[in-house]
Amino acid sequence: YYCEMINGQWSSPVNLGPNVNSSSSENFPHMHPSGRLYFSSDRPGGFGNLDVYYTSLVFGNWENPVLLPEPINSQSDDFAFVADQTLETGYFSSNRSRNDDIYSFASTIIRKASCDTLAENIYCFQLIEENAVKFDTMPFRYEWKFGDGSKGIGPSVEHCYPGPGSYLVQLDVVNLITNEVMYNQKTYNLEIVDIEQPYITGPDEAVAGQSLKFDANRTNLPGWDIARYYWNFGDETIAIGREVEKMFTAPGNYNIQLIVTTEPDSDGVIREACVCKNIIVVR
Repeated sequence: YYCEMINGQWSSPVNLGPNVNSSSSENFPHMHPSGRLYFSSDRPGGFGNLDVYYTSLVFGNWENPVLLPEPINSQSDDFAFVADQTLETGYFSSNRSRNDDIYSFASTIIRKASCDTLAENIYCFQLIEENAVKFDTMPFRYEWKFGDGSKGIGPSVEHCYPGPGSYLVQLDVVNLITNEVMYNQKTYNLEIVDIEQPYITGPDEAVAGQSLKFDANRTNLPGWDIARYYWNFGDETIAIGREVEKMFTAPGNYNIQLIVTTEPDSDGVIREACVCKNIIVVR
């Protein structure tokens, strides 16, 4: 059950419903900062008697509980699970040694408490000839050369470049009465540089059970001798490699982290950078 504090008063308890509760016993709830609800249950299908499960509220509905694997759960009673904010360490109780004892755990899965949000590189620009306003009654045609082989016409144009680079932008102005062409009325170099960061290429939305591909091929970290690309998909699964595949088994909002580390330098220093992006998985 849950209650809400409204105007200084607790509301009446509300049952979480059949997706969480069963005909068995559900005990020891722990609401984690990630939004996961951990609890213990002696329902069928577990490792032993009481086992630790978790569920999440997704789009207003509680997901089917997920059974935590060994060694958290055992053939005995395992209960009262709590974890730190990153899910890297925590505690639980168990009678696997006959008595009810408190155990601690440390996860081997790397999950950063904070990670930079992936920033998208900007390749699209609006180019404007400000003087066109002064001569809006004059019959001029404004011809742009974008420096990548493309052209555009108009006092204000938008153009998307294929990627980073140095582009020479030129504007020619044609007098439509005299057909005089005034070449290079505006000329400048446009420098486009990718943001220095690890980069996640992958979908923003997916369907549960769909095979997905992610890669870090657009990572831009000049001078880094990258030794490892480590992926944490936000569902307690990981992958290692520049290009990886993943299948989410349940709908939800997942925060994917890409952690890049280098080989040790001459002083033994290892550099590390982390970016994250969200993906929405639907049924």
